[in-house]
Amino acid sequence: MLPLCVLAAFISTAFAVKPIHSHNDYTRAVPLWTALNLSIMSVEADVWWKSSQLFVAHTSGAIDKSKTLDSLYLAPILGIIEGSIPSAVPISVQNPLQLLIDFKTDGPTTFQPVANALQSLRAGGHLTTYANGVLTPGAVTVVGTGNTPLASVLAQTPRDIFFDADIRTLYSTKPGPALEWAPAIAPLASVDFGRVSGAAQMQELVRNAHDFGIRARFWDTPANGATWDAFWAAGSDWVNADDLQAVSDAWAAFNE
Repeated sequence: MLPLCVLAAFISTAFAVKPIHSHNDYTRAVPLWTALNLSIMSVEADVWWKSSQLFVAHTSGAIDKSKTLDSLYLAPILGIIEGSIPSAVPISVQNPLQLLIDFKTDGPTTFQPVANALQSLRAGGHLTTYANGVLTPGAVTVVGTGNTPLASVLAQTPRDIFFDADIRTLYSTKPGPALEWAPAIAPLASVDFGRVSGAAQMQELVRNAHDFGIRARFWDTPANGATWDAFWAAGSDWVNADDLQAVSDAWAAFNE
């Protein structure tokens, strides 16, 4: 297991990181940019592999063929990093972006298209990678969730797609033979908050994740200031947010 100081070193930046995650970010009027303009550095895209394209949508029936993983996220992210697209908030190793890709279609079928789509960021050296026992932070950390297949994550060499682990089972399961949960496999561990029995268990799960050097996230949470404050007080690293301005304001008030 990794001590929390390892996690702190991995995520340390020159900017104040808000512990806020833009849930279903693609539903915003301006995906990606709404979060960035509030200095929120974790966004989520639901991805469907259909007709040889990676579409971003909440359901298969909501697919708009103009909205792809590349057009909404990968191309603008690359442009911001390399300076061809201006942004008041940089994306860099010093101010990294966490990109959650929620696999909605079959995991093993979708994994390679997602890996292929990341090639431009990979070629520029912008992705967090794990190779030869070394985890190298990049400007973008890609974490697969939903139907992301753990076996494909483990088999990828070098690894630049990571896994969203189940925060409830970090101590009771292993990712593979002779392997332990760690940021090199799962920099993030999450669960539906409805499956958590209460504040005491939530706090225990956060501690468990931090024992492994892994960041904690709970989703489908009540959207109110008291709930958000309880998560932050417990040390939860990402609060799932739909109303980004409201949660950002609540974080500012929490720190007063």
